[in-house]
Amino acid sequence: MKLLTARRLGAIAALLMLGGCAADERSTTMTTNPQWAMENIPLNRNAAQFSNFTDEHLAWADTLLKQTLAVAGPRTIDNTLVSLNEMWMHLDMVASQSELFSQAHPDEAVRGAAEDGSKRVSEFVTALWLNPDLYKAYTDVDLKRADAATKFMVEKAVRDFRREGVDREPAVREKIKQINKDIVDIGLTFKRNIAEDTRFIEVESPSDLAGLPQDYVDARVKASEKNPGGKLRITTDYPDYVPFMKYAHSDPLRKAMAAQFNNRAYPANIEPLKQLIVKREEKAKTLGYQNWADYVTEVNMIESAGNAQAFVDKVQGITRAAADREIAVLLDYKKKTDPGAARIDAWDVSYYMNKAKEDRYQVDTQEVRKYFDFPDVMGGLLSVTGKLFGIEYVQVKGLPLWHEDVTAWDVMKDGKRVGRFYLDLFPRPDKYKHAAQFDYCQGVAGERLPQAVLVCNFPKPDGKPGSALMEHGDVVTFFHEFGHLLHNILAGHQRWVRISGISTEWDFVEAPSQMLEEWAWRYETLSLFARHFETREPISKELVGKMLAARFFGESFHWARQTWLASISLGYYTSNAATLDTTQKMIELTQRYSPVPYMDDTHFQCSFGHLDHYSAVYYTYVWSKGIACDLFSPFEKHGMFDRATAKRYREGILEPGGSRKAAELVRDFLGREYTLEAFERYLKQGV
Repeated sequence: MKLLTARRLGAIAALLMLGGCAADERSTTMTTNPQWAMENIPLNRNAAQFSNFTDEHLAWADTLLKQTLAVAGPRTIDNTLVSLNEMWMHLDMVASQSELFSQAHPDEAVRGAAEDGSKRVSEFVTALWLNPDLYKAYTDVDLKRADAATKFMVEKAVRDFRREGVDREPAVREKIKQINKDIVDIGLTFKRNIAEDTRFIEVESPSDLAGLPQDYVDARVKASEKNPGGKLRITTDYPDYVPFMKYAHSDPLRKAMAAQFNNRAYPANIEPLKQLIVKREEKAKTLGYQNWADYVTEVNMIESAGNAQAFVDKVQGITRAAADREIAVLLDYKKKTDPGAARIDAWDVSYYMNKAKEDRYQVDTQEVRKYFDFPDVMGGLLSVTGKLFGIEYVQVKGLPLWHEDVTAWDVMKDGKRVGRFYLDLFPRPDKYKHAAQFDYCQGVAGERLPQAVLVCNFPKPDGKPGSALMEHGDVVTFFHEFGHLLHNILAGHQRWVRISGISTEWDFVEAPSQMLEEWAWRYETLSLFARHFETREPISKELVGKMLAARFFGESFHWARQTWLASISLGYYTSNAATLDTTQKMIELTQRYSPVPYMDDTHFQCSFGHLDHYSAVYYTYVWSKGIACDLFSPFEKHGMFDRATAKRYREGILEPGGSRKAAELVRDFLGREYTLEAFERYLKQGV
């Protein structure tokens, strides 16, 4: 089973509309303002301290806003944009850390204080976008001698003011303000319900876990000593769920597990989801758009909901026939143990996909796991990306972090620190359930260095070799999310915070991370770190070759499934919100787009977190994959560690962030306009 991930831009960051720009001539290697030095940015706080943190930064932002609006005479970059930049830096601190800690802090009181911080900063930011005086301040700045990045930042800001309704009547602006508040409040509830709902099944005996790896069974047997009745408990957290669905022989237990997983946050999220859709439609129509999908896609590469739907249907057309053939193969395998089987259901796919790959390509995935012990993968990821991008990582110990599992790392380039990141990689109660990169604070050249966080749910090692063996899909996920983190760090050295970090068009943000996944597949890179946890022998070229051959069986199904998810995202946000029944719509879209039938009495939409922070634009995973395939082509031609190609990629794609349109960055890197030809070739490899 392939775990799909997303960068957690979140409702707050979406309102902030942070973007990216090309680095200017300021220093990109050190902070010059002591206020923003790393040692002065706290890493852990109790609830009261977090509330004080929110108060302090919002007060600074308010003071800077008032001072800027009070400027007399001609508006310049120095007397207007510089002070507003500092205002946005304070708001970014609250927005980023509130989003992170509301999802990942172990203390419920701190999570509550962080949710309150999210609400308060969103209200502040909403008021900014609806402030005619601030809008006029931006439009009045003399940009005749400004550099391209500054002009681009102001252009985007003016566009965003208008899209938020700053030029509407006062009553309309008040309505928008309330709608934005409602969206944030409802979104926080939606996310909280998902994070706090970990479900499970229980089995009586280890024999019920037939087919699962022995280390998996042993760990659950050990944990059962703490469970009521001593039963073996399998949770919906990914380190439990993913291997169970892939290896467990018991069809009834896999079905029961799938039912639990697909009913997380049900029925709690039925109404919040409906209200998110209602409120977003209300905002879009108030601003003159037909629906939310049209509003949110307007500033993306794809430009409209109609274009997005047409793209989704195009990819469905490329993949669906091949996906149906793959499902037919799985059914043949199922009939070997169940001669009367008539179809493949959702709880069958991962299990029989694995069976087919083992048989057709001679890939023993349980044997593959033995080469991916978490400490080896962690070290390999740092080694591979360091070599690729010409950077080093230094662990920073002794910091007061928010949980004992969290680690801190400095990113070094040419001997100088260029950023810091934090790794929060293992499951715990009430923590964000998937894998994502969160901002900690956006970098600003000459002011502060970028900081980012990975929040994942990988197997946790206990100090013994082999105690945290990873599925290869988890390794791919780790590379994917780390790709977001590096993009954020390397793009976090811009003059203007509103265009720093990952701030390009939303439907491009996944492309660099999806491209980095390729380094988790090639012998040239895997041979550097994938070692058998017992023998310490490196993974063989033959085994990697088999993995690559098996990779493309199931890819058509995977991307057909992605079009199904994209259709849900678009379908919910183009429907009439007042009459929308999200479950019935789910059934209809499943029948049209999914290669496997709808699972009765489940409500996957309640835990489909992307319906909040990605809303209508889940299609970006498919769109970005097309671009990622094109971006990878020079590496495929010149080598995975070709220095010239990697340098051009780092400087031309990652470091500029959103300083220009993504299509322009890609064109300059490739030397031509991007196409979907590489993606189509990729999709057809498994046909």
